[in-house]
Amino acid sequence: MAQNIDAPNIDPKKLAKQNRKKIYEQINKERLDKKKAKQEKRKKIHEEYLQQNSEIDKIENKCKQDIKDKLAFFKQQVVEKKMDKKTAKAEFKAYRKERINQFSVEEQNILNLSSDELKQSFSFRMKRWFFGVGKEFSRVTWIGGKEVLKDFGIILLIVGIMTLIFLGLDYLIGIIPKK
Repeated sequence: MAQNIDAPNIDPKKLAKQNRKKIYEQINKERLDKKKAKQEKRKKIHEEYLQQNSEIDKIENKCKQDIKDKLAFFKQQVVEKKMDKKTAKAEFKAYRKERINQFSVEEQNILNLSSDELKQSFSFRMKRWFFGVGKEFSRVTWIGGKEVLKDFGIILLIVGIMTLIFLGLDYLIGIIPKK
């Protein structure tokens, strides 16, 4: 048998192992690249989300301030006797409703400016939902300690009355002779 001088004596198992190692390294590199791209996409979406929320918060705060200013203006008009209380109240309600509608339109304009990816992102929708829940939660008015104690007393009273009723019925049923 003649040996080829140019071709080194390579173990096929070693060669296969090296090839597998190269393939695994390439696959891991592709995975890392996909992971980085996904993280960058999430970061971009999160930045857009934060930017939208900051813009919406600015508009909401401006709307609230406008409403407070208008309320102060109408109160001043009533104090100076330039307007009666009923008219001032009606005009303020109309202004408030109009201003809130304007805010809703401005908010929708901001939300419509978002990218399609942002709208389709499930995580964005969940964050937005939780953000809305947080806003609603901040608008909740909690009852004070006196109301809690009063309600607790009423519950105890009702439970006591029901207990007496059932004990009385049980006693009456127990007195009736069985045949």
